[in-house]
Amino acid sequence: MASKEPDHEHREDEDAAPAEEEDTGAQIAPIIKLEEVAVSTGEENEDPMLDLKSKLYRFDKEGNQWKERGAGTVKLLKHKETGKVRLVMRQSKTLKICANHLGSERQIVPVARF
Repeated sequence: MASKEPDHEHREDEDAAPAEEEDTGAQIAPIIKLEEVAVSTGEENEDPMLDLKSKLYRFDKEGNQWKERGAGTVKLLKHKETGKVRLVMRQSKTLKICANHLGSERQIVPVARF
């Protein structure tokens, strides 16, 4: 009867320490030079009143259930000149707007805690 011993094959690449990358001296120049562009978020003329992380849900009437619309930061922004309040929610990773609602000119009053 032959004995069943595990095969112990010696491989040089397993035992050897990882070699440092060789410097080939190759230089890669960019094909196109890009200029810096100023990005406008639309929030420049507004002061943040509230800034929270949250999830946004929508109600699906067909399935009779709540479905997640996005997760990110929700902000209440008050315009410096007009005083109007806007609710803006952006997704965490992509920063896409998933909620954008303009409120009335009434002042927002905090809800009393029970």
